[in-house]
Amino acid sequence: MRKFWKKITAVLAVTAFASGLVGCAKSTEPLAPEIDAFGYDIPVPGTEGELKIYESAGGTRIGRCEQTTDDDFTAYTAALADAGFTAYDTNEIDGNRFASFYKDDIAVYVSRYANTRTLRVIAEPKGELPPLEDPCEETCDTLLTGMKGETVVAAEGMGYIVRLADGSFAIIDGGMGDPDHVDSDKLMGILNAQKPENADKPVIAAWIFTHLHGDHIGVFNCFSLDHHDDVVIERFYFNFPKEEETAASDSPYMLDDSIYRYTQFKKNLADFYPDVPVVKPHSGGRFAVRNATFEVLYAYDDLYPKTILNGGMNECSMLFKMTAEGQTVLWTGDFAFNATDLVLSEYADALRADMLQLAHHGMNGTVELYKAVNPTYTLLPVWEGGLADMLKKEQNRWLVNSENMKQMIATCCGTWTIRLPYDPVAGAFERIPADGTVYPAYPALLGE
Repeated sequence: MRKFWKKITAVLAVTAFASGLVGCAKSTEPLAPEIDAFGYDIPVPGTEGELKIYESAGGTRIGRCEQTTDDDFTAYTAALADAGFTAYDTNEIDGNRFASFYKDDIAVYVSRYANTRTLRVIAEPKGELPPLEDPCEETCDTLLTGMKGETVVAAEGMGYIVRLADGSFAIIDGGMGDPDHVDSDKLMGILNAQKPENADKPVIAAWIFTHLHGDHIGVFNCFSLDHHDDVVIERFYFNFPKEEETAASDSPYMLDDSIYRYTQFKKNLADFYPDVPVVKPHSGGRFAVRNATFEVLYAYDDLYPKTILNGGMNECSMLFKMTAEGQTVLWTGDFAFNATDLVLSEYADALRADMLQLAHHGMNGTVELYKAVNPTYTLLPVWEGGLADMLKKEQNRWLVNSENMKQMIATCCGTWTIRLPYDPVAGAFERIPADGTVYPAYPALLGE
């Protein structure tokens, strides 16, 4: 195979993407339009497969080659090094290879998937690089809390809080929020109750957002308005679609001026956290938050040329695995079906986890995905009154009948806290939740 490398120096011409979205939206398969070049001074992979380039949010460009070899990955990463790029991290998951590089104000993320033989090259403006190590003094138990929302705005929401070994926190989403900001105060109360006694303010070491929907970012918006001075936030993590796609998707309302929307989210970042770094995660990337580590298995850029116009906003839900105190949790957000098919074609053992957060409040997910995860515990962010219907769905029935699954914990039954590593006391509460199920809460933890 003939190898060649060349530099791209021409700046990408501006395309009329908004009008393209309108046309695509009428199609049964509205694939993202191709663009001519990366628009960054980086090597171009020389492979037998055709290189196709797409544009995502924030100046992110995604190059995709099919029918590649492992040697193509090795050659391209060597070409980046020869071009003066510094390697930041390398990773291998289920035979898939990942590497990240930076040079001046450019970051490049390279991935190659063994089963699908797909090579991806992502180039974007260099932002905050995720910390690969984050040592801390371990003075506290590691806790996981699921917060029941009190909202009347929507029938669903998702918010989880991880209390780390030094007493700081990692938050996954947050929930919808409510007109009276009750959920905002509720989150603040959890943080104050679980922070070390000698801490002046709770420290949120990482606030991670799975995707751009109001029932996942709404509490953050209310919390920012109410309590931005009451906490210290160290980093945000998210990978959201561009607004042109959002406007033409199933969720254009995320751009209105409601307190639960992306418009308020952006305003909060600018007004209250202008100096807090934002990390844009990509697949294969890793980051450490105190004694917890995170590994990204799917981010929105992987889906291209499909976008949120194909399967809705939930297609941009990030899939990532958290490891803390020897246990793993697979966080899915509202993981949708195109993304599910993709990761099932790309991963095998990597999807296995001790705990699984059920996708889209129990509405998404598939039997095939959940078989691959084969969890011992499941976390169900379901709304009050929705539990019985969720347990009837095929993928959730498979979990209920799985010999490996010991317990399903649903936030509709109440806010709960468990200690990690988690090993429930037999009979402490139902294996399958029902109305009236009582869950453990901090500081009176299960079994104490």
